[in-house]
Amino acid sequence: MAFFRCAAAAASLAAVVFLGGIVLPSGPSAFAQDTVALVNGTTVALSTPAFLQEGKRYAFTWPGGGPPQTFTVKSIRPDGWILVEVAEENLDLSVLPVGVLPVRWLNAAIATSIQEMRPLPLAP
Repeated sequence: MAFFRCAAAAASLAAVVFLGGIVLPSGPSAFAQDTVALVNGTTVALSTPAFLQEGKRYAFTWPGGGPPQTFTVKSIRPDGWILVEVAEENLDLSVLPVGVLPVRWLNAAIATSIQEMRPLPLAP
């Protein structure tokens, strides 16, 4: 009886494998005409998000992860790059001159999230 069950199971498995190859459609395949290539000298540029405004603070989240980083926008270019002033929370203030915050260029077009922040309160 055990031999019969084993033979029946093997026959069922063989039928599933054999019929599965016939009944199931094959998966997608890639051909040479499906690939995309850029021509030498081609440039891909992402534009700067239209809602960004000079003088406002934004919290940026980047594709690499981590907590959002806050920056004040100083200058905006149309190709995704913005000049920002680095917020105090992102710096070690013990190594900077008093009242001076560094600036850097960031590509805002590749940020995964940009949130407008409240203006900083004016110092008394």
